[in-house]
Amino acid sequence: MVRAVAGRWPDNAAEWGTSAERELSAICTRYRAIPRTVMPARYGFVVASDAPTGPLIMRASPDPAGPQQAMVSQTLASLRIAPKVHEVVSTTTGTWVIMDRVRPGDRLTNCRRSGLDVSGALAAMLRPMVGQLAPCPMPSLADWIQGRLEDDELADLAPNRSVAPLHQRRNALAILKDLRVGGNDGLCHGDASSGNVLVGGNGLMLIDPRGMSGEVEYDAAVAALKIAGQTRPTDIAERLSRLIGIDTERIKAWVAVADAARV
Repeated sequence: MVRAVAGRWPDNAAEWGTSAERELSAICTRYRAIPRTVMPARYGFVVASDAPTGPLIMRASPDPAGPQQAMVSQTLASLRIAPKVHEVVSTTTGTWVIMDRVRPGDRLTNCRRSGLDVSGALAAMLRPMVGQLAPCPMPSLADWIQGRLEDDELADLAPNRSVAPLHQRRNALAILKDLRVGGNDGLCHGDASSGNVLVGGNGLMLIDPRGMSGEVEYDAAVAALKIAGQTRPTDIAERLSRLIGIDTERIKAWVAVADAARV
């Protein structure tokens, strides 16, 4: 965990690593919580705990965008499509978010195998975001995507993925230019991949947003890409657009851009 953080934020990784355990102890004392399990996390420290009020997740991140991510989490929670956030704690090295633990908390990939109508559940989760503004001025998701498309040596890649060919990225940049004309300052999760969509008792829940402004069409496109399997992502995108009530062509365009950017 600390090694991965050091590769991304080398200036504060060591201090963050040594302070996280001490800060966790203080938070557990305040909530009268008992830590149970350290959860898998690529760039953070996530602990499942039991408290008198119910099961909690305590998540520490050294990401400088942590405060913005927390604000998006709180906004999504107010729409009831993310776990309730009890507290956001800013420290000298990062940000803690204390939230309810989603139960059962299975990842979306497991839901597909259970026979769940995944498209319908995704649409129900994403629909409340339509027309919502970002909670405050935030970095642009389109700018972040453009940076990935222009990076010939992109290192932040999923396992078994490589940088897209130059012709694919150039085509995606042209599409992205057109996508910038329209609503790009709205509420957006920014990483609606299967690992960040959990099944809860009342439907699907979003966790770990990027902390950027964008549009729900992008989130729908990423979800379509990640659950596609042997199905064409554009077919899933079309169904999601009908179920959510959003622009079909924009979702399809975002599918092409997100794929080229290797999100």
